Amino acid sequence: MPIRRTDRRIGVGIVTALLVLGGALGAGLLHRQEMDARLVRAFPDRAEEDPQLVRFAMARAKPIYLARCAACHGADMRGDPRTGAANLIDADWLFGSGRTSDIEQTILYGVRAGSPRGRNQADMPAFGRAKPYARYAIPSLSPHELDAVTDYVLALGHRPRFGADIELGRALFRNKAQCFDCHESDGRGDSFIGAPNLTDGFWLYGDGSRDSIRTSIAKGRAGVCPAWLQRLDPAVVRALAILVHQRAEPAKTGARAS
Repeated sequence: MPIRRTDRRIGVGIVTALLVLGGALGAGLLHRQEMDARLVRAFPDRAEEDPQLVRFAMARAKPIYLARCAACHGADMRGDPRTGAANLIDADWLFGSGRTSDIEQTILYGVRAGSPRGRNQADMPAFGRAKPYARYAIPSLSPHELDAVTDYVLALGHRPRFGADIELGRALFRNKAQCFDCHESDGRGDSFIGAPNLTDGFWLYGDGSRDSIRTSIAKGRAGVCPAWLQRLDPAVVRALAILVHQRAEPAKTGARAS
């Protein structure tokens, strides 16, 4: 049966369309590879000086964030104080100072994720237990002492309670419980080891109420963030770090993060 001219035209059209589509896909893949290479070559804290690179990184990272990170930190990046998943847009940094390189370090090696290069330096002891800390011996606190330390932490945030034993709390904070060792004597924390600032009103766990603070002191905290080094391409990690940094930037000036 002979092939009609109309059929030949349709066939040629389909082949042409496939070639055009294949060429477009190939060009798109080549562009992404070129931009990935630029991302990896750039110094992390200088990459955002290139607007084109930032636009590419944001677009590259958003679907990866939703697929890999949103389950803990939320699609809106505001975290979950019930589980201690950090708010990523409030510009209050648990580790480092919020530079792109700091964020990238955490994404690559995680928090208490087993990597020797991860954020593993300290945990929050559970002072309400008989053995509060696995890393070294430290005494537990009685219910009354837990109350006193809790009230002292509230006072550090300028929320003193009437009738609270602040002086006992201060003594326990600086001596028996050794809270100063991580949170510093003034309670402002240590971003090198991830010890939160207790004076600024930002809370990783809970809502900053007396009950939630006491729970953290009594039960301890040791949240985990996975290490993505072996699971994500370096360009994707860099793009995620830029995305988080960009989303947090407006919060530093009080502007709305979009």
